[in-house]
Amino acid sequence: MKAVIFNSGLGNRMGEFTKNNHKSMTRLKNGETIFHRQLRLLSAEGITDFIITTGPFEDQLKAEAADFPHLNFTFVRNDIYDKTNYIYSMYLAREHMDDDLLFFHGDLVFNRKLIHDVLACSDKNTGTVNFKKALPEKDFKGRVQDGKLLEVSIHIFDEDCFAFQPFYKMEKATAAAWIANVVKFIEKGENKCYAENALNEIFADLNVRAFSYEEYYIDEIDNLDDYARVSAEIIPFDEADEKFFA
Repeated sequence: MKAVIFNSGLGNRMGEFTKNNHKSMTRLKNGETIFHRQLRLLSAEGITDFIITTGPFEDQLKAEAADFPHLNFTFVRNDIYDKTNYIYSMYLAREHMDDDLLFFHGDLVFNRKLIHDVLACSDKNTGTVNFKKALPEKDFKGRVQDGKLLEVSIHIFDEDCFAFQPFYKMEKATAAAWIANVVKFIEKGENKCYAENALNEIFADLNVRAFSYEEYYIDEIDNLDDYARVSAEIIPFDEADEKFFA
């Protein structure tokens, strides 16, 4: 299995910080950057191959990855990162996505137990959903029926829609179907939308199951308020993980 981390964005909502730094270089309260934390936790769970899409400050990502010489990295640069969304980065990296895959964004902070249990889950294809959390106004929601994901969008607010974080586990065939539809979107010139737009067209034909993250932690850092909140909220989950994995 490989992990695909979308890290091509500008991160403008982080203010002055991202004028000279990649967003994933944000340091949490334990002194670790978001990116370093992602690599550490995933490698602890046996993931050794990483595909990293890049844009601004690519050198910072490569320097951070150098702390993990036992891991394999493929960096795929999106030279028009400021004009496209990550659907185009996914398109550029498609030739390297030749295995079962984890897909997620570079601003996600999660605890190790989440990774452990997602990988151990018998469902081969999953997306992370919280059935109890209030629906976010601007962020992703997932439409779930009979435990199956049917749509991911920021615009849906129906009774079968729930808080969603874009962390996917997909077997090779499912990932290939998504990638194939991403290619169709790019060939039509649709490179500024979410990659989920391409996924939504074929969700009904796939079997991507909702993985509840109610007992775990996963959240994104979009702005400075998120940074303060997430940095504090992750601490008790890390403490619990230390005991679990001791």
